[in-house]
Amino acid sequence: MSKASVKSPPSIPSKSVSIVSQGKGGEDDDEFKTNPDFIYGGPFITVEKPSPLLGTSTPINMQLQGTFKKSFAYYSLVERLPIILTKVIDYCSRESGSIRSSCGASDGDLRSFINYVSKLKNDLITNKKYELLQVDTPEAKKWNEWIEGSPNQYYFTNIWVFTECYVYRRLREGCELYKTLATFDPFQEQKSEAFNSTLEPMCVVADKLMTMLPESDKDKRKADFVTLMKICLWANKCDLSLSVGDQVKLQDNEHTTGIMDPFQMITDLKDKLLVDDTGKAADQIITKAENMAKTIEGASVTAVTPVASKAATAEGGEEPEPPKIPCPAKMTIPQAVMFDIVCDNAGYELFADLCLAHFLVSQKIVQKVRFHVKKIPWFVSDVTPKDFQYVIDQCRSARYDKKVPQAPKPDAAEGEAPPEPLVVSADNLHRLGDQWTQYVADGIFIVMSDDFWTSPHVYKDMKKYDYNLYRKLQYAVAIMFKGDLNYRKLLGERNCSSVLGFEAALQGFIPAPILAVRTVKAELICGLPKGKADQISKIDPDWMRKGDYGVIHFCPKAEPLKVADRPCLDYGDKCRGTICPTHNDL
Repeated sequence: MSKASVKSPPSIPSKSVSIVSQGKGGEDDDEFKTNPDFIYGGPFITVEKPSPLLGTSTPINMQLQGTFKKSFAYYSLVERLPIILTKVIDYCSRESGSIRSSCGASDGDLRSFINYVSKLKNDLITNKKYELLQVDTPEAKKWNEWIEGSPNQYYFTNIWVFTECYVYRRLREGCELYKTLATFDPFQEQKSEAFNSTLEPMCVVADKLMTMLPESDKDKRKADFVTLMKICLWANKCDLSLSVGDQVKLQDNEHTTGIMDPFQMITDLKDKLLVDDTGKAADQIITKAENMAKTIEGASVTAVTPVASKAATAEGGEEPEPPKIPCPAKMTIPQAVMFDIVCDNAGYELFADLCLAHFLVSQKIVQKVRFHVKKIPWFVSDVTPKDFQYVIDQCRSARYDKKVPQAPKPDAAEGEAPPEPLVVSADNLHRLGDQWTQYVADGIFIVMSDDFWTSPHVYKDMKKYDYNLYRKLQYAVAIMFKGDLNYRKLLGERNCSSVLGFEAALQGFIPAPILAVRTVKAELICGLPKGKADQISKIDPDWMRKGDYGVIHFCPKAEPLKVADRPCLDYGDKCRGTICPTHNDL
């Protein structure tokens, strides 16, 4: 009688292996068991195949990945991402008529796109190997190099940030493959609804901001700076990726006045702010900005050429030459005092970022603010250049008017007139929108959308993959990184100890002083007091997944801006001079 033979299982999941069990979200590993072919006279023997999944949370100092079944990374790949893709499919089916009319897409193109997204979703939930991008662009070729160079090319067993970014990049490719869908944003409807649902808090913030803009004394300026940073923090709760596209309510309950008040949120959520470096950040950013302004002013005085001076003063002479911009590769002094914001979500969160930027410019703390946004639709609600303009335009044209009667005071005298009703309107929102439009036109607000922000790389590797962007960040007096994805990339997608200091967690990424403003929506965090994480976990084991808590970290250190060891990317090896044409991002 011949012996039954059993095939050796693969060391990585084969294409036939399903990660997600029917209706169980991968709760068990039955799919990693198999029976050998029946041999006459022999028994059916269940043979265990090695599962790539482990029934643990992410170990300390390991990178986040779907391998760990008790991690948020695993839950996101099993539940959140498939639901987001399903909603894209449903939206395209439900609104096919309006999509066709707005984009000029044919029925065939839309059906092909839906099929593309359906296959992408199936590949994800069954842990297929990554496919290479099909579009022929330099950026897509880089992606293919990164995929092929990755030591693990499967959805669940590669690091979480790579897989998430890959899925959104593939979703974009589904549009790029059809010319009629080249401008299609499958998340635009959700972002528009989110903006409209937060008009009231935007009006409240706009009214308050108008009192912060006139130049003020040192103490008030610092206090307002701190307040606006906290407005930016809690605005980060409005994340459509975390809610898988469902609209997010900014406050669970309106304040007793009947108004949704973001400033009241700062007080109400005071105990939920686990790290608060706002005071330190305000002091050091203002001081560095003042010193940088003096340095720039001194450098510009010595840089005036005699020819330019004579041209400016000669009677009937020509207009003075426009200022020349030093070669970015050789520049050691920035051209202006700039504050950078690496944006997260559109809608109310972007509005809050714009308010902070307006304050910094109005108080003459900085001269320009650069907004770093995503070039393509990303993580449902991330800001694109189109979203940036949309928010400003909507602020200019918004309609909102609400009157809320106020209850009489408990100690009011008999016959005393009731308090005047609270009035919330969009009047100041219109004024802000008009001013922001002018700031964009004047180059005071600068929108940048480098490819690196939609790459799968963590920020400690930015020099390796985009040295030019790293150098541009060095011109900033400080950089504010918004939201959870940026936080994960700042920390290298590594589950570090919760008590590790913020500077150490950055792993050498210090192009400029860094401000990290984030509500906690993933299982990694740093800078907490000893025992704090355990204390909160006893109250709510899922606290790191909900966005209920927040941190505002500040690292004041920065790598000195020196002459680069390579030519700037704008001109490559041809650049050998000291003067470049004017750059619109400097």
